[in-house]
Amino acid sequence: MIRKTQEKIEAIVLDDAKQKYIVAGVGLATFILGFFAGAIFNYYLILIHSPFIAQLRSSLSYQSSIFGDGIVLPIINMFAVYFILENKEFLRRKVIRNAILLGVLITIYFHVNQAARGIVNWAMPTPWHWNYLGVFHAVYMFLAASFISLFYLVLIKYVRRNKTLPIEALIVTLGIIIFLVLLRLDYIAIDLSLPKL
Repeated sequence: MIRKTQEKIEAIVLDDAKQKYIVAGVGLATFILGFFAGAIFNYYLILIHSPFIAQLRSSLSYQSSIFGDGIVLPIINMFAVYFILENKEFLRRKVIRNAILLGVLITIYFHVNQAARGIVNWAMPTPWHWNYLGVFHAVYMFLAASFISLFYLVLIKYVRRNKTLPIEALIVTLGIIIFLVLLRLDYIAIDLSLPKL
């Protein structure tokens, strides 16, 4: 069963005609999982006047969520997946394992940093206590970080072989910088720590 599924996935990835659907699908999945699902839930909580949303910051409270997760990340992920598909000869088990390891480390770093600094929101209402939203966000962040790590690992192999830097490297890197700047501005602009009693 797993072998047949793997063969189907490989056939789709190897079919150049279907790659545009993969690129569009990655962009759409990033938008839905990274922004849209949270925004809909956020809006629902506003409509029902949930005290949860009144007490804690939610996805629509962050510019990094609205513009970063909603626009920047879907775009850079589409460029990243296009580049990976065009250079799929570099996709080896070791590269994929290293990307997953980097995804785990990045996710742990951000979540430990958030908890240690007491940065609370609707996904982590109190330090070191993540709710279902927090777990969902951690899984999404792990997938996103692993994917971007995969892009950069493939990029390193591409640059070593071709001795040139492709345009996708600049676009993805600029997008990540924009996202991190938006995140930093959110942290500066909003008091994200626990309210003082």
